[in-house]
Amino acid sequence: MAATGRRYAQAAFGLAIEQNNLDQWSDDLARAAEILGDSDVLGFLDAPQVVDNVKLDGIGKLLADVDVLVRNTVNLMTVNRDISKFADMFRLFNEMADEHRCIARAGVVTAVPLESSQRAQVAAGLANLVGRSEVEITESVDPEIIGGVVAKVGDRLIDGSTRTQLRAMRDSLAERPVDSV
Repeated sequence: MAATGRRYAQAAFGLAIEQNNLDQWSDDLARAAEILGDSDVLGFLDAPQVVDNVKLDGIGKLLADVDVLVRNTVNLMTVNRDISKFADMFRLFNEMADEHRCIARAGVVTAVPLESSQRAQVAAGLANLVGRSEVEITESVDPEIIGGVVAKVGDRLIDGSTRTQLRAMRDSLAERPVDSV
């Protein structure tokens, strides 16, 4: 299943790079993903009882404002009965685009919401740590970490939370009790 989504994503990414039009492709695929995210639309395009011409006409109307090559990608996926894999294709395309742009994405957990200057510092620090020019962060708040930051960038976990530091200190003390002098 993912292999098919990957093939479409690679083909779309290749065209976007060839045309030097990556930003437009990203925007147009996002628009298509928004429309195809509607279960009724996706069900219609995936329905075997609806003839392809009717589906293609619908795609033409729904995606009239996107580049013809993006529309053709959706058409091809529909005719090939792969439209249910569009979300996967879109995700993979974005991963390739991020890699090309040297951008990483990170999930960041803090005990309290970050201010914009703190968010920028965290993003810059993570970018330096993972060797990327930019890190775009998605924030969430978890008061149980007490303080600090827990970040996940790709498959890498960076845990600088106060909770983890306190646990490490506790474990260290339990392992080697401090003798009184």
